[in-house]
Amino acid sequence: MSEYLRRCWAASKVYRVALVIAVVYVVLRLAVHGAYLAMMLYPDAGIMGGVPEWAGAENEPMVPDDLRIYLDAATRLHLKQDLYLSGTVDRMEFYQYPPFYALTFVPFLWLPRAVVAIVYTILHIVIYGLLYIRWGYIFRQLDLDKASEMLAWTLPVWLVFAAFWGDLGYLNVYIFTALLSTWLIDAVLNESLGRSFLWLSIILQIKPQWAFAIALPLFFGRYRFFVKLLALTIVIYVAIAGTTMLIVGPDYGWSQYVDYFQLLRNIQSGDYPWRGPEMPFLGYNHSIKQTVVYLLGVAPSVLHLTTGIKVLLLLPLVGVFIRYIFQPIGRPGYTLPTLALDFVFALYLGAFIWLDVVWELSLGIAVFTYLLATSERRWCQVLVWCVFLPYALLDVIQVASFAVLGMDVIVPGPYVLTDPSIYVPLVMIVILTFYGLLLKRLWDARPMRRVMKVSA
Repeated sequence: MSEYLRRCWAASKVYRVALVIAVVYVVLRLAVHGAYLAMMLYPDAGIMGGVPEWAGAENEPMVPDDLRIYLDAATRLHLKQDLYLSGTVDRMEFYQYPPFYALTFVPFLWLPRAVVAIVYTILHIVIYGLLYIRWGYIFRQLDLDKASEMLAWTLPVWLVFAAFWGDLGYLNVYIFTALLSTWLIDAVLNESLGRSFLWLSIILQIKPQWAFAIALPLFFGRYRFFVKLLALTIVIYVAIAGTTMLIVGPDYGWSQYVDYFQLLRNIQSGDYPWRGPEMPFLGYNHSIKQTVVYLLGVAPSVLHLTTGIKVLLLLPLVGVFIRYIFQPIGRPGYTLPTLALDFVFALYLGAFIWLDVVWELSLGIAVFTYLLATSERRWCQVLVWCVFLPYALLDVIQVASFAVLGMDVIVPGPYVLTDPSIYVPLVMIVILTFYGLLLKRLWDARPMRRVMKVSA
């Protein structure tokens, strides 16, 4: 990877300027994040003007919201209290993961929350670096030289990428899940059963939607590998759930798993805190359902309409799948790397089209890099840049707004009033654009001709 970076540095003055600016931004942004953590951990110190009243800090130390949710869930699990909310809720910030995930945070309860927040922040930075390095490894392993080179060219975008900085601000698990998913993609491409079921089993204990790569062997006709992987994953999931129940108590553990699956079902209903037309702006959930509900209101007919829209959007992917089922390739994914990555990224985007809560597109930076490298037509590359760059720069917009306007630019939520993504569903626009480009490539491809070309 360092060789490609040196080439880019030597080849373009614009690149050198962009990279230097990005590195300076990273340094300043880390300083801002440090001040932000200090403000939350020591609210009575008046750092950055202090915590706003609507945050409800009451001069008590706080940690970023998502990390607080994980630690609070671990506390409730330790005390054998209910993990999940029931009935109608008015906030989206509540625990939405399996009981096992809460169990993994129980050991952190014996540490000061300030220490946990600092350690978690460092881990996020390291994990994001590993994500970049791993995609460089995958591209080199698959002999995708243009993608390896593009990874170097797009390093400035990776450094300022809003999804990473947003995840760092909330200390969510998105970036870690993106890395796990990347490891899973690599393992499935190479049909490594042990590594595949290891990463898949961990993902299912955090965010099941990130297990999209499990379907890749079906496109390549590798049914035996798929069945083995699926069977092992089911066994390990049941084993983890059973072990969790034994640790926390069978009756309590069983009730919490029942509540967890009930929560997943309830997200489909009108009880979820959807933002309707009465709200001043859309907010950060850019799912198909939230966007339609914001325009038309919360009603059973509208919720059914959103399901229909999602089905229509996913039908082309189903059509491609059927096409490859009837023309099975019968080879491992690494033998046809471009086709394999087209498939896996289309599955990723398809999963996020189906979701009803879409806050981020953490792996979108890898899809962005890959599409730039493999798109043969100039208009495709321009479209990819035009759609993705505004999303990537959202953190820059937010920080600049705060620097100029101060806390007045932030309202309860918290929402940054100058952030265009609270008014326009930028994340879903990126998803649909990338999804459409990948579907066109998959549909234009002729599976058997590709195999014959490789064989020759």
